[in-house]
Amino acid sequence: MKLQRFKYKLSKGCKAYHCGPAVKGKIKGYKYEDSYFKTILYYLFVLGIWASIAFSIILVYLALTLPNIDDITNKTRSPSITILDRNDEKITSINDMYGETVDIETLPKHVWQAVVATEDKRFFNHFGVDIRGLLRAIYSNLKANRTAQGGSTITQQLAKNVFLSKERSLKRKLQEVMITLWLENKFTKNQILSLYLNRVSLVGGKYGISIAAETLFNKSIYDINIAEAAILAGMLKAPSRLNPMKNPDESLERMKVVLKLMKEQNYITEMEYETAKNYKYEKQDNNFNQTRYFIDYTMDNFNSLIGDIKTDIIIHTTLDNKIQKTAENVTQSYLKTDGNKYNFSQIATIILNTDGEILGLIGGADYKTSQFNRVTQMKRQPGSIFKPFVYLAGIEHGLKPTDTFIDEITTIGNWSPRNHDDKYLGNVSMATALEKSLNTVPVQIAKKIGLKNIIKTAQKLGLVDKLSNDYSIILGTSETTLLDLTSAYATFANNGYGVIPHSINKITTPTGEIIYERKGSGVGQLISKQDTDTMNSMLKNVIEGGTGANANIAGEQIYGKTGTSQNNRDAWFIGYTPKYITGIWIGNDDNSPMSSSSYGGTIPAKIFKTIMTYLIVN
Repeated sequence: MKLQRFKYKLSKGCKAYHCGPAVKGKIKGYKYEDSYFKTILYYLFVLGIWASIAFSIILVYLALTLPNIDDITNKTRSPSITILDRNDEKITSINDMYGETVDIETLPKHVWQAVVATEDKRFFNHFGVDIRGLLRAIYSNLKANRTAQGGSTITQQLAKNVFLSKERSLKRKLQEVMITLWLENKFTKNQILSLYLNRVSLVGGKYGISIAAETLFNKSIYDINIAEAAILAGMLKAPSRLNPMKNPDESLERMKVVLKLMKEQNYITEMEYETAKNYKYEKQDNNFNQTRYFIDYTMDNFNSLIGDIKTDIIIHTTLDNKIQKTAENVTQSYLKTDGNKYNFSQIATIILNTDGEILGLIGGADYKTSQFNRVTQMKRQPGSIFKPFVYLAGIEHGLKPTDTFIDEITTIGNWSPRNHDDKYLGNVSMATALEKSLNTVPVQIAKKIGLKNIIKTAQKLGLVDKLSNDYSIILGTSETTLLDLTSAYATFANNGYGVIPHSINKITTPTGEIIYERKGSGVGQLISKQDTDTMNSMLKNVIEGGTGANANIAGEQIYGKTGTSQNNRDAWFIGYTPKYITGIWIGNDDNSPMSSSSYGGTIPAKIFKTIMTYLIVN
């Protein structure tokens, strides 16, 4: 009422708002009330100025303490190594914390739709901050008396995930909003969503939805179905807890929630929903099966080719994925059906072509339990597998396959080697002696041509491990690796030319720049054509009528030799065709004996035949 009276008297007693002193003095109550009003206005004005200054200082401070947001599209990580097989199919990636970069314009729609439906259904309509969603989240949290629902948009999550810490503070929240608005101004919605999908971390601390798809489903992100997309979108809430590999039941329940949201938002039809919700997850084996032995061997060798790497590289290997998987399946099958029967627990296999390229490599029964590579690292007594080098040395020194020897107990000093079955055939040709794997004849050959010549021949073919300077090496007592033995046999398959086993053909950058490329084998002719043909003829007889009969494939050119070490501790078979060379070993890591029926002509020869049949047919 006083204010009304004041205004009225002003209007009646003054022509303007400001009156002279005489008039002002005549208005009752004016002096006190006018002064009070002016004071309030003054302080409000001053307070507004200081508040503006303070807010500006805060904004400047927040802006100055923001992380660098101009390089959002760049990735900070160590160089990655992508390993491809010979057909450029991906085997694995190493040291890469980020998956393949994706773009929602080329992704299957259900992938990004699952994410939008779950995380931010108004993503394409808000300016970066969803006021409705934020108010709804606040209400839900107050009602539940806990943080039951988040109000962050996809853009806010991108800002937080890429630039900010997980600290909960007013400063971080204000910075989040600033970055969010910058992102919305800088990029299109499609670009923001693509950036988000490339930066989310769902599995193993690695970033990107593509690497999550590969890990969880062994599929490209472009090949996953609606249910699998829903699983990935569902994991965004709690990646570890909702990982289907760890908690399949909880993950599938979350998947159904996501599918329902997709249906309600008209991203999928009722029929698609009904089909997808019945999806059953199959856990993937992410140890790359036995291929890990090949990967380790490759990684052990690539540094010597190019040194330290400072950029992403792609290693184009010699591995044939189909051959590798066949070898894995075959060896695992024999291990399962015959391991207990013949008392062996390990199998090692290597498959080469005549260029020395490693097409398949099985370093043991189970990489997960033992990373020791029994092809490249294990040294064992080769037994009769060594004998062809003795015969080759004899042929190089003038002996012929038709030359005869007396198969009988032969003594050198205090050593008297005996045949495996303790039976002796009398007069036999060299060819027959090799075919039947007799022990006495190669000893006689050694006496005839000299032990040093045999050692020299073996070393020439690549048996670089030290060979004992005693006659027992003739029967394979000096330890060596399956890799070296198989590559030595490859010389016979390669018309006498030496073979260097290798797993890398080329190393490039992702843009195609060649860093390293293998050219030629680097090994010349080690055996004459005539001597090679002679050895091939003799080793063919081993398959057709000798100890390697279990490896024979009707109508095919198969060559090879069996081997068994003392007390049946090791059983070997190395065989070849004009195109492929395959070495097999079975035994036990503790060097314990296998059953008396475990020798090179049984399980190893059968494994060879099974694998080689696949190679010939395919």
